[in-house]
Amino acid sequence: MGYDVYITRRENWWDEEGQDISAAEWEAVVAAAPGLMAVPLWWNAGRIVSKNPSDPVIATMSELAKALGARVQGDDGEYYDA
Repeated sequence: MGYDVYITRRENWWDEEGQDISAAEWEAVVAAAPGLMAVPLWWNAGRIVSKNPSDPVIATMSELAKALGARVQGDDGEYYDA
């Protein structure tokens, strides 16, 4: 088990309703920044997830969240700022 951190547009990452980040949007972000392939992130159910991310990964997630009009939220509901 680990601690997940999410990039989400929903009020809370666990909400079942709200605006998703589409797979196509995620694929476009990855295509535009090939270096992301080395970052432990994946798209799942309308959000982007990282398990047990380091501080540099969370910083990258914050940058991506800004570009996607989203925010970064941890398993316990806390938000991360860039």
